Amino acid sequence: MDASALVGVVGGYVAMGLTIVGAIYAAINHKRVRSNCCGTRGEISLDVDTMQANPTPSPKPALPAV
Repeated sequence: MDASALVGVVGGYVAMGLTIVGAIYAAINHKRVRSNCCGTRGEISLDVDTMQANPTPSPKPALPAV
């Protein structure tokens, strides 16, 4: 197998992996799972939030004058 074919195969696997991760993300984001098993109730909420690229730092409180 030459280098160009290897690059194509690796690129195909990366694309397939990203597709699978995206499908899983779309399936579980903003879902609520409820269970009632053997008289025990459970509830889980799955919510994936996006992260800020550059979060702003919170302002530091001013120190009191001495």
